[in-house]
Amino acid sequence: MSDSDGSKAAMSPEEQKVYQAKQKHRAAIMAGLLFFLVVLFYFITFVKINSSVS
Repeated sequence: MSDSDGSKAAMSPEEQKVYQAKQKHRAAIMAGLLFFLVVLFYFITFVKINSSVS
């Protein structure tokens, strides 16, 4: 059987805090990467538009 069938034991409060801290860390990294990509695409677009206007 798979682990997703509900037979898994509940996490202790300490384990849950560690798990949530890891989730927050991953979310912060993903938000940072997304922000970096948005800024990168903005600057690439800006440079391409300015080079075609000149």
